[in-house]
Amino acid sequence: MKAFFLFLSVLTSLLGFIYYYSTFRLISGLSLNGPVVSVILLGIGALVLLVPLTYTFSRISKREKTQTIFAYITFTNFGFFSILFTLVLFMDFLRWVDLGIITQYSQVLFSSLVHFGFPLDGITEVKNFSLAFSTIVAATALSSLGFFNAHVRLQYKRVSVPVKDLHPDLVGFKIVQISDVHIGPTIKEKFLQRVVKRINQESPDAVVITGDLVDGPASTLKQHLKPLASIQAKYGTFYVTGNHEYYSGVLSWLPEIQNLGVKILLNQNQILTVGKAKLLMAGVTDLTAGRMIKSHQTDPKRAMIGGENCDYKILLAHQPNSIYEANEAGFQLQISGHTHGGQFFPGNILIYFAQKFVSGLHQYKNSLIYVSRGTGYWGPPFRLGAPSEISILKLEVI
Repeated sequence: MKAFFLFLSVLTSLLGFIYYYSTFRLISGLSLNGPVVSVILLGIGALVLLVPLTYTFSRISKREKTQTIFAYITFTNFGFFSILFTLVLFMDFLRWVDLGIITQYSQVLFSSLVHFGFPLDGITEVKNFSLAFSTIVAATALSSLGFFNAHVRLQYKRVSVPVKDLHPDLVGFKIVQISDVHIGPTIKEKFLQRVVKRINQESPDAVVITGDLVDGPASTLKQHLKPLASIQAKYGTFYVTGNHEYYSGVLSWLPEIQNLGVKILLNQNQILTVGKAKLLMAGVTDLTAGRMIKSHQTDPKRAMIGGENCDYKILLAHQPNSIYEANEAGFQLQISGHTHGGQFFPGNILIYFAQKFVSGLHQYKNSLIYVSRGTGYWGPPFRLGAPSEISILKLEVI
């Protein structure tokens, strides 16, 4: 409990800085004063406090609909201010460099606003006002686009996996991957139904779920996983844990997932007979799992046992950084998620400082790794510059 409250304190302090820095810079740029400023500052304070209150409420309340409403409001404003803060920093940079084109743009925008009847008689700092106004408009537009992308756009990502000397019976073997669905505060059964429908339309040979399937307790969310039982895959559906399963009570989730006909691979494997070929489908627990449950320490070498002589060896691992041990263990392909591709601006830029393999197909020594941008989202219900995906991997001979 102490750790939880420490987390909330740090988070609230950080958000307070981000929210109020952005607000004060925009108030200054827009030349606002008087009672309206007090109202704005009180409103920002309420938005900051809403984040820890929502986290706390989610732990003590059983009212799912109320939790969903609170979560949408909280995470949407969280995402909006993340984008706004970045744009405010960019706005401050433009003020500092003072390029001539910025001054010209500011004058054109200001004149246009006056022409359309905006009451701007008291504004003396034209450039500051124009930059602040543009920043708010841009943040609103980007947030709206990000919300649309996260909820409406769900695209297939088709990938050919080149394999040297691939067994003829494995040519064209189709694996459909979903990852980072995050069934939780704002993603429910309806979204997963849509995902499963799209999966089945592809007639996959195998379906893999590479972690972070859930984001909350099984007691309140297990009914939202029911669509998984409808997945139709010739050789089955396979699942490995992600870090969020361990935050959500993984031991209570595993039997619920297994009861839906999904094969769980906890440092284990299953050998698939495809014609005369043997394909190894192995899976490891999340890289951080051992810190929370010792028996769940990730172990690619253990996951390989018994499959060393298979014609092709695949490892499912939530985090891309498992590739180093996977390569040593002899896996030819690792399928991962975790990164979300950064999910939305500016995360899709900053993610490259934390991850070597962010999205797509990569070569590491004599192994390949495919990283999905994820199918759902976490936290802010936005996708911007990192579209969600259902990945379709097809083995092809070089």
